[in-house]
Amino acid sequence: MDRRTFNRGIAATVGLAALPIHAGQNEGNPMTGKTLIEEGFEDKIPDLHTYQATYAASAAKAHGGKQSLRVNVAPGKSTGGAYFRLDGLVRPGMDYEFSAWVFVEEGVTARLYMSASDGTRRHTKNQASGGPKAGKWMHLSGTLRRKEIRDTDRDFMMAMVASGVCWFDDVLLREVHLPPPPIEAYPSVVKSLRGVADRHATALSPGETLVLDARSGAMVSSFVPGEAQSAGSAAVALPPDGLLVFAIDAPRAMMATGSIVLEPDRDLRPGLRATVLCDSTVLAAPMVTAEPWQGEGNPLTGPAPDCVGQRPPNRVGLTKWLLPEGRHYLFVSAPHFRSGGTFQRLELRALEEPVRAPAQRFALLSDTHIGAGRGPWMNNKLSGPAPAELAATLRSLRTEGIGYAFIAGDMTDGATRDQFATLGQVCGDSGLPIYGCIGNHDAYHASSRPDALELCAGLFPDGRTDYAVRRGNLRFIVLDGSHWRAADGTFMDHYKRGQSRGVAAKPEQIDWLRQTLAADLKTPTIFIWHYPLYNRGGISSCGYRMAKWNTGPNVLAVLQKAPNLIAALCGHTHWNEANVRAGATHLVNPAFCEWPNAYRVFRVYDDHLEWELRQVANRGFVRESFVVPKALSWMLSTGPGDLGGRLSV
Repeated sequence: MDRRTFNRGIAATVGLAALPIHAGQNEGNPMTGKTLIEEGFEDKIPDLHTYQATYAASAAKAHGGKQSLRVNVAPGKSTGGAYFRLDGLVRPGMDYEFSAWVFVEEGVTARLYMSASDGTRRHTKNQASGGPKAGKWMHLSGTLRRKEIRDTDRDFMMAMVASGVCWFDDVLLREVHLPPPPIEAYPSVVKSLRGVADRHATALSPGETLVLDARSGAMVSSFVPGEAQSAGSAAVALPPDGLLVFAIDAPRAMMATGSIVLEPDRDLRPGLRATVLCDSTVLAAPMVTAEPWQGEGNPLTGPAPDCVGQRPPNRVGLTKWLLPEGRHYLFVSAPHFRSGGTFQRLELRALEEPVRAPAQRFALLSDTHIGAGRGPWMNNKLSGPAPAELAATLRSLRTEGIGYAFIAGDMTDGATRDQFATLGQVCGDSGLPIYGCIGNHDAYHASSRPDALELCAGLFPDGRTDYAVRRGNLRFIVLDGSHWRAADGTFMDHYKRGQSRGVAAKPEQIDWLRQTLAADLKTPTIFIWHYPLYNRGGISSCGYRMAKWNTGPNVLAVLQKAPNLIAALCGHTHWNEANVRAGATHLVNPAFCEWPNAYRVFRVYDDHLEWELRQVANRGFVRESFVVPKALSWMLSTGPGDLGGRLSV
């Protein structure tokens, strides 16, 4: 028998052959084919590859049988793991399911994922969903689809990685046949929804109030392709991933607001209750609030603990938003990890205030992380699928009439030449002027900035990563604050594992910023770089204890002396915040490629700016970036006023 294929006869003992795909993944019931690995670590331990770790059989803990595999991280290392070599096992044209049971102790995190090499660097292809909880055996399960396997992929491995002592057991890898993933299924799902909703379309005119119950909409219960249906009653329960859609006609552009009446489910875990959208604009993201909490294992990225919150109110207000002339679709989207409760009605109110045409409009995106595969952080970074969704978003913005866009750093995931080439092609093909900013993920190699300036030349005016640009009545200043530093504070030309101690702007860049600001003290100015100059920390709208990542105090000190600074825009944290400090608005943009997959659109007038938050239109992309058991859904709405706002000029 090939030493890489291990069959210890444990399926009959623990029932692995019957284990389903993790609930909520919308994979359906896959047809199974050949089993490639079935390892219970009961006999001879397989010859595994290791990195910063050792491994051995352990009788101290076992999920099935009498033994498991204990992985020990090397002293002084933050993570390490053992890896199944999959040479000759994973092949193009097949779908795969992989899973394992894992046990960790307090303070330890663990991951199970599949990776491959492109000949230059190794990247994550897909990870198992979930995060283990201390003191419990937890089942991690994931899939790798045929379309995610590239011709250049080689040296596949299945990784069992931890931050401390960890036990793995009953590892399974098998060929399966999977239905279309949510990203691919959603276009047909939304087409079906709109078709049914169009039959019940309702007009909304200025000064009117419109009350809609479920019978006026169209509904689907998941992202699996199928026909949408009209609801049979006025009130309907929204299952996980359920969508309820209404068609609304606006005879002319108007400002609108309203409320939703949504009876909460009995599930009171903290986090998102539902998302209400007009097309892709987020109107409400109500939360269940619990006593202050953080993730287990890792406070920032670990799964939510077992805790419950208070019963939220039935009625939730919608943010005030611009409803353009024409047909629009209002979505009530249930969360991915639990029921959205019972929808009772949607109340819309069209305001009579006049709507002026803006002088210009622009978009702010961040953390697109163009790359390969999928990598975990707080949820899943969809680096591989990101280029197609970014291209679709930019095309849609251009069609809508948005004048230009900024990407506030971490444009790529690994700062490689091929990633910058992909980014440059996507932005160039969009037909929309795009301005770039260097983030820490864009600056790993000595060649990264030269590659960015060559392959994404259109994103950097005058061939510089620090620049100022005038657009209409606004001046934008973009700063590259992603130069890696050593422990002694000196700057390095690229990231060096074990030696790099974060990033910063160089002193000469601070001087350039000071001089550039002083050259024009009248034009309303917006500053953009990758990092939060100010985020509030504290308790989010669902009780999560938010980290305080205020960076660049020297940059902030310079900016606060500029009388015409109106806003500082950034990304980096992957969550959404809107704050005001010293007269300037600080907007922390969510990630594009990781849940909540959001960005901002700004309308510019002579005396003010208005902005709104949007999610990626393909909600299948949104769905696949969310890790169900972690339930870190607080990132979309962290406090009042972060779904829309106004800045004075």
